[in-house]
Amino acid sequence: MTEFEEFMESVSTKSQATQKQYRLQYNKLLRMTEKPIGDTGEAKMLEILNEIENRNTQNALLNISLLIRKMKGLGISKLESLREKNKTKLTESVKAKNVALKENLPSYQDLLDYNQYLYGKNEWIDFIINYLLINVQVRNKDLDFEIVTRKRDANDKEKNYMFLQNNLGKVQYIRNVYKTAKIIKPDGRDAGHGQKVNVIKDKQFIHALRRVLDGQKKGLDTAVFIPTKSAIAYYIMKATYKQLGEGNYFKIVVNHFRSDPLKLKEISDNRGTNIVNILENYDIENQ
Repeated sequence: MTEFEEFMESVSTKSQATQKQYRLQYNKLLRMTEKPIGDTGEAKMLEILNEIENRNTQNALLNISLLIRKMKGLGISKLESLREKNKTKLTESVKAKNVALKENLPSYQDLLDYNQYLYGKNEWIDFIINYLLINVQVRNKDLDFEIVTRKRDANDKEKNYMFLQNNLGKVQYIRNVYKTAKIIKPDGRDAGHGQKVNVIKDKQFIHALRRVLDGQKKGLDTAVFIPTKSAIAYYIMKATYKQLGEGNYFKIVVNHFRSDPLKLKEISDNRGTNIVNILENYDIENQ
């Protein structure tokens, strides 16, 4: 078995998207080492990585080299030191960006006002997107869902749903597919957050959802939620206030509730991200 085959077998429990990225990064690093990655000494690997100016690229290749060396039982102390150094630099970068964001981002109330504007203009899809970004703190991928009116139609574990219960005046927002739904630990244990269900009773949200569903039943193009799935981030950004996008919305929400422990716990549960990570990376007061 080649090194590449052994490596891909060791990450076979990861998602297809993650495996694809690992494959691309492995081949990129292999071209730089010009021999099996595990046969490259740690000092030489450090030299190769330090020549890479782009921090994201360096971290991606550093991760591959660490995985390979761990797989082969090789020393990693020097590479671990580089990773810790990069973490420090990343934290400093986040803080620097937060200074600028604090001065330029709109307020939480601005987002609420904008969403009421969308509702008044009958912009149902944009209203739904903004409502979920503000109130359920979702990521872009979470907003790829189907609207159904029968629970038995929400049975595909590879999809997300809005289960509209008209008789009860509520919606079950069922998420099976989102960033942290499945997290496979090195020992093969699934430590993901699993299916998430949020019950929404907001009358405006339910009304907007009904109007979109009516349009879908009539085959209207204006009722297509995400026209191109591969460009979901583009459509979400277009729908947001001043095209701020999902990430900035989340920062605004976190900043607004940063002194409310119960709300932060709710945000953490909705997001599938621990509170420490949220405050380190999304709190714009982190300076």
